[in-house]
Amino acid sequence: MKIKIAIDGMGGDKAPYEIIKGVKTFAGKEKNSEIYLLGPSKEVSPLINKHPTENISFIDCPKYIPMDYKINLNLFREENTTMYRILKMVKEEKADIAYSAGNTATFVSLAVHLLGMIEGIERPAVCVNLPNQNGGITLFVDVGANITPKIIHLVQNAEMGSLYAREVFGISLPKTGLLNIGEEEAKGDELRQKTYQALKASEHINFIGNIEGHELYTGKADVVVTDGFSGNLILKVSEGITKSFKNMLLGEFKSSFTGKIGLLLTKNILKDFSRKSDYAEYGGGLLLGVNGNVIISHGRSSSKAVVSGLNLGQKIVAQSFLKKLKENTKKWPQKF
Repeated sequence: MKIKIAIDGMGGDKAPYEIIKGVKTFAGKEKNSEIYLLGPSKEVSPLINKHPTENISFIDCPKYIPMDYKINLNLFREENTTMYRILKMVKEEKADIAYSAGNTATFVSLAVHLLGMIEGIERPAVCVNLPNQNGGITLFVDVGANITPKIIHLVQNAEMGSLYAREVFGISLPKTGLLNIGEEEAKGDELRQKTYQALKASEHINFIGNIEGHELYTGKADVVVTDGFSGNLILKVSEGITKSFKNMLLGEFKSSFTGKIGLLLTKNILKDFSRKSDYAEYGGGLLLGVNGNVIISHGRSSSKAVVSGLNLGQKIVAQSFLKKLKENTKKWPQKF
């Protein structure tokens, strides 16, 4: 099956160069993909034409949404931006996936506006893959789409995340936890306490209870659910800690002769650690709940992250996840 991907060539801090570099790498390996790259001809076309790739089609789109864009009503009226047009291609079934590393809030808002929500799902959620110490991944949902959720939203996030873990990542009985400040049922605010009881009563979720922040990367849970504000904050803090830890560790190694010897001896181990903790290995997150396949990537995405995000999108389409999600929502509770 040929998978068609519509890509925002101007999304991200390093666009268009890193986006195009990643797209070309992906297209070279995945010959059975058909890629539509949108962006201004003046900026994108020379980079595409430099080393043309057979399965990449360039579509001139002079307007794009900057990273610092503040959402207003004009967003929905301007139909000739790269984000708007790639989502419209998905809506019109001209593409299977819309991919952007641009302004997340804008992309989510446009996706909801153009594609609509799957029947029975109230709010969208961004789900990302986090590495865990067991060598696998933990699905973390939500990391920014819904910062003021209700109980029903968090329960539906758990339902969607569990199904995603089963159908796309092959985890037969995913352990699902609720991010909280303690493991006891009575911990947290009213939202967390009531959500705990709702998840505990669910017939479709293998709920294992509360997950504390220090357990997020341990592999204790396959799916961890939280609100978009906390999720986004934790994700960015985690990225900052990992980067700072690597820099501090390298500084210690280089500060003495014995440290430099140690660096040589552990170079491959450090390289492996760096690879596993790098967001570029996971590429992007799936926007759960909207009526279409939408991949949201990190604003600082490198070409490597672009490739990873497109690989994820291809995997999601190959597993017909959207179809399965629509079928399953009919079985889930609609209110609390």
